[in-house]
Amino acid sequence: MDQTGEALPLTFKMGAGRPAGYVYGSIPFVAIFGPGVWGVRGLSFVSGLGIIVLMYFLAKKLFSKRVGLIASFLTAISMWDIYLSRAGFEAHFALFLALFAVVLFLYKKYVPMAIFFGLTIFTYPTFKLTLPLLLFSLIVFAGIREILKDKLFIIALIILAIFASLSIKETLNGGSEERFSRLNILSDVKLKEELIQKINEERTLSTLPEVVKPLVYNKPLNYGRLLFENYMENLSPEFLFLRGDRNPRHNPGEWGMLYLVELPLILLGLFYLGKKNTKELYLLISWILIVPLATMFLGQTHALRNAFMLPPFLLISSFALTKVSKKILFLFAIQLIYVLLTIYYYAPNKFGSFWSLTAKEASLDAISKPNQKVILSTSIDNIEYAYPVYAKIDPNLVISQYGKFPKIYGNVVITDQDEK
Repeated sequence: MDQTGEALPLTFKMGAGRPAGYVYGSIPFVAIFGPGVWGVRGLSFVSGLGIIVLMYFLAKKLFSKRVGLIASFLTAISMWDIYLSRAGFEAHFALFLALFAVVLFLYKKYVPMAIFFGLTIFTYPTFKLTLPLLLFSLIVFAGIREILKDKLFIIALIILAIFASLSIKETLNGGSEERFSRLNILSDVKLKEELIQKINEERTLSTLPEVVKPLVYNKPLNYGRLLFENYMENLSPEFLFLRGDRNPRHNPGEWGMLYLVELPLILLGLFYLGKKNTKELYLLISWILIVPLATMFLGQTHALRNAFMLPPFLLISSFALTKVSKKILFLFAIQLIYVLLTIYYYAPNKFGSFWSLTAKEASLDAISKPNQKVILSTSIDNIEYAYPVYAKIDPNLVISQYGKFPKIYGNVVITDQDEK
């Protein structure tokens, strides 16, 4: 059950609605390691290992065994995937599930493919839009007529329809889309007011005929322009190669999501694919272009929401490495050493607070004082979640105090900083 006491929900109430996939997937890890760091992050770590293996089989199927080995290596040293593996990110587990589904499709295992696609949409919400579009691209890639002749694929479509109906039911119940409704730009009241003000000013200052002004200055066009700008930002060099999403939880904080040396590799890969591997080029390009269609509704660039575009970029780079001089590996080695120093030394010292380090230290300090009364405040980021985990508080006690302040756990009291 979740922290409110609801049994086996498909959407957990925490954080304005969280799909249940990661929570249920973490049960074996929590059972083995307890509700601690490995219990929470274990699934994401294993997902990272699984993605490395899946990239080998995906690249091997599309290209060759050699490209598969290179792809798995690039995945293992990818900054993007390393950072996704370091925390209990739902998006990382969803990436593993979705990638597994793609591999199963290409190997014509349609029924398990449908199950993994279905599990993905109950793990991270942006996949509800991207997966149907990618599935269509996969069908075109494999050949529509050939696919539709396969009875197992028809069964797979029925399974997908069942998952889709469950997803629609959750949406109508209002739980699963609460977070999306809060974050997407179409529901942003402040943005809406700013656009209306801008439109009124443009109509006032414009010298166009009155009958034409509403056709040129209106909300649909302004929202369309904003969505297109957001879409392009998710594919921009600044996000991919220079600064990332500027969130130290998602990358070292001062790097792009991909290695800078991958930029020429990707360009070369596209060139070589266009010469002899046009079908594969179509699939990888469509895959990349599909992902931002979901993330563009959510404003700023975001490494988690765009994680599904990592595999095609890695595949293109891997293919390019089979066509270029081995000397470029030297550039990879230089940048890799620098990045590893950044990840494991520089970033932890500069951005430790972004990982709720203070909450961990405060929790451990409180645990070390069992005979003293300790008061913790929510001014310490995430302390209300961290302390019960580090102190291994009985889940029933945590559930009983959901939504309440102060929270009393024996000699420790957690107060709300906003309470007077």
